[in-house]
Amino acid sequence: MPRFTAVCLLLITAQSSVAHSAQPPSPADTAAAIDQMIASAEDDAIAVVDDATFLRRVSLDLIGRPASLGEITMFGLDPSPEKRSRLVARLLDSEEYAANWSRYWKESIFKRATNVRAGLVEPAFEQWMADNLRDNRGWDDVVTDLLTASGPVNNDGSTALIFAHEGQPEEIAAEASRLFLGVQIQCANCHDHPWDRWKREQFHELVAFFPRVSVRRDRQSDNMFDYEIVSVDRARNTNRQLSAFFLTRLDKNRDSFITENEAENTPLARVFNSQARSYIDKDGDGRISIEEIKTAEPPQNRPGQGATEHYMPDLSDPSSQGTLTHPALFTSDLSIRQEQTDQVRRASAARLFTARSNPWFAKAFVNRVWSELTSTAFYLPIDDMGPDRSAEHEAAIERLASDFTKAGYDIKWLMQVITRTQIYQRAINADAEGFVRREPTRLRADQLYDAVCQTLNVTALPLPFTGGRQAPGSRRGDQGRRQFSNTFGFDPSTPREDLTGTIPEALFLMNSPQLHAFIRAENASSTIRRISDQVLTDEDVVSELYLTALGREPKPTELKICMQAIADAPSRKEGLEDILWALLNSSEFQSKS
Repeated sequence: MPRFTAVCLLLITAQSSVAHSAQPPSPADTAAAIDQMIASAEDDAIAVVDDATFLRRVSLDLIGRPASLGEITMFGLDPSPEKRSRLVARLLDSEEYAANWSRYWKESIFKRATNVRAGLVEPAFEQWMADNLRDNRGWDDVVTDLLTASGPVNNDGSTALIFAHEGQPEEIAAEASRLFLGVQIQCANCHDHPWDRWKREQFHELVAFFPRVSVRRDRQSDNMFDYEIVSVDRARNTNRQLSAFFLTRLDKNRDSFITENEAENTPLARVFNSQARSYIDKDGDGRISIEEIKTAEPPQNRPGQGATEHYMPDLSDPSSQGTLTHPALFTSDLSIRQEQTDQVRRASAARLFTARSNPWFAKAFVNRVWSELTSTAFYLPIDDMGPDRSAEHEAAIERLASDFTKAGYDIKWLMQVITRTQIYQRAINADAEGFVRREPTRLRADQLYDAVCQTLNVTALPLPFTGGRQAPGSRRGDQGRRQFSNTFGFDPSTPREDLTGTIPEALFLMNSPQLHAFIRAENASSTIRRISDQVLTDEDVVSELYLTALGREPKPTELKICMQAIADAPSRKEGLEDILWALLNSSEFQSKS
């Protein structure tokens, strides 16, 4: 395999610069092309949703909450034929868009964290990611920062991926591949991939980009919860002068080797009686030379401590050092020398990941965002793609990924394209097949939380489970949102159809004293009081409750049932409270149509 030279890096960087400077394709043209490719292969016609459904759907998707009553009115009164695309542009320019998708990526990264302290960097990650999304930095730049981050973690969200996995190179490599290339190569850790083409050597070549990463306590801080990411670019516990000194004193026969007898009753004796002997005495002759001491390293990366090189373990002899492995990316035929520093290795990995010549980088992001917005996917699961998988509508994802690359990995551009398509705007149709089929999909925890808060006209919910206590080392913020996420949260990479409701989720919405208190509240800002003070008839109050909770007017049958419920209730107020409670607990409220 050829060496990765500076020229190769320069070429890749130049390609990236071209991608960012080129005129991006028209979102309208790309959307039309995607629709034509998909529609021509589907048997069912595509029916587009009405304005009210589109408004609720796109608001939940882009800013993480339903449209407000004022927004519903304004959108309904807009006569422009371009009002849907103009709405999308406004939403993408909002702070709520950045916050919503920052939380999406927080869930994607942290739901599979292996570091029990990973939550320490969550607030910083949310802010950092929101800043990137607000400024519309290219996806390649975001991923580069995540792969190359160093320094204190608590105030730098770019350290999230590395800290979430405690600097363990195998975990970092596996998650980077899954999240950014859509390839689950971790199955090749101990053996060749059972059903894909990836070889064990290829996984460990990917790992070899990250062995020099070290996570440790921040030595500039007295806070026990402050950590930092540093590079380990030289072997630990090796000192050439000290080694020469010891050998001179202990080498009684002056043959430049130390035997077990010569080391007896000295600090070096423990080497002969421990596992360290297997990787220091490389030739296994029972003697230790000065060269062996100077170059000795543990065979495996010690979690969070780093190692200068990565060795693929020998499964037939786990105590041995294993095979020295050079960094290389399985989607490329380029590698780098093992002597390169940590920063050079990780920067090289980032360039290879995000290179225009790497088709899986754009495809993985396009497939993920398309799936989140349209409830369909070109590849399922969305994080298990690769050349041995077949894509649905392959021409469509190829075109979308190609245009996304030409647009400089512009995230907002991709959002505009997808929301313009008829596939995104299609109506609910459980009888159709393929991409035309659409059923309601479950909201993410953050979307549901914001929907509950907006419907109840509150800025945040009180802590439902912890009594207001805060975990050591965590930061102040919306703790109610965090607890809500603990109950309703899930990894967005998981197909929605694989998710089932849980008893704690149902009990919270049905029986939570906090929610009941907000529903029954009599202050002027409470939902029922505010609506009741503005409209005259019970029918109008019910209609406003439906618009507030579901973004639509009640159907005649629903209105009839609600009016009967008010008549049967001990009081009008209690009848309205029951209706609001029922709306919050409805499957329609908790899903996206």
